[in-house]
Amino acid sequence: MYTGPYSRILIECEILMALSFKYPLPSQLFDDFSKQECRHALEVFHYAAQAETSDDVRDAMVRFQGLFPFNRLLGGLARLGLGGQFEGFTNVVNVSYPDEWLYLYWKNGYAGVDPVFQAASRSSGTQVWKRTYKQATSDNELEFIETARGFGLADGITTSSVDPACGLATFFSFAGENDVDAERYVHLVEYLGHHLHLALMRTARKDAPATEQCVKELSPREVTILNWIKNGKTNWEVGQILGVTERTVRFHLASIFSKLDVTSRSQAVAAAMEHGLPVLHGLPTAS
Repeated sequence: MYTGPYSRILIECEILMALSFKYPLPSQLFDDFSKQECRHALEVFHYAAQAETSDDVRDAMVRFQGLFPFNRLLGGLARLGLGGQFEGFTNVVNVSYPDEWLYLYWKNGYAGVDPVFQAASRSSGTQVWKRTYKQATSDNELEFIETARGFGLADGITTSSVDPACGLATFFSFAGENDVDAERYVHLVEYLGHHLHLALMRTARKDAPATEQCVKELSPREVTILNWIKNGKTNWEVGQILGVTERTVRFHLASIFSKLDVTSRSQAVAAAMEHGLPVLHGLPTAS
């Protein structure tokens, strides 16, 4: 049960969402798709519609990745402040985006220069990256696009749902290292995105705050260590994984505790997760 005025607003948002989100089946959804592709799509829709946890959301996205030509998938929820300005990510479901890229995106504040995310956080809709990239003109945007391509994020689709009144936005990106004929899959991704949006709204923590600066002060190695600790590893095990001594791990933990103003491993993980720690899988090892 949620308490407090902010929680009441979130409850009202959920009620409005349930009452107003009657999404019609797009008549052109399966145009030019083979019978097998239609079966694949229905399989993904089935699991997305039943998602009850963040793991369920990720499972639906993994299924999509295995059935369609996209090898970079990411989704998440963002907090919006007054005026709709982006305040931070609070729930990210990473299926296959490169860990190093997520760290750089988080650390360097790329959300402020990413033309796709900027558009996605302003209004609901579905974008083909190539179209949005063509409208990019600033040096920062163009540099960002080239950097993204270097991480295998060359072509894709992002679909988003934005509710400024509730201060929430969800986004789901489906990308590939090379051309993926994104135009062909726009309606499919948009329809799937609707179900994933509802699932993420159901499963995301409603009281999670936006990213705080203290978490952004963590180094890549410190983020790596926190992710392994979050996954249940001891200091000794983390040292074995990273090829360093347990004493070195304790040294990094002391730095983490100082930056986050905490006194234990569990507090450090909780604080970092609440304030936007990137969810890593392969885990970068840069010091």
